[in-house]
Amino acid sequence: MLSDDERREIKAMAASPAIREEFERLRAGSRRPFAQPADVDWLLDFLTTMSRLSATPVSPRPFVPYSRVLL
Repeated sequence: MLSDDERREIKAMAASPAIREEFERLRAGSRRPFAQPADVDWLLDFLTTMSRLSATPVSPRPFVPYSRVLL
C-alpha cells in the first residue's frame, strides 16, 4: 500500500506536463517500425529519455549474512 505522501507525489507527477511529454516520447519511440532506419540523433534522444526515467535513486537492500549455505 502507498502512503498518503506517496500518492500525492504520484498524482503530482501525473499532472506534470514534462513527465507526460517524456512518456509520450517513449511511447512514440517504442512504436517505431523496424524497417525504417533509425536516426542517430533520434536514438540518442530516446536513450537520454530512458536514462532520465531510470535515474531515480534506489537505496540498496541491507546485507543478509548467511551462516549456512548449501549448494
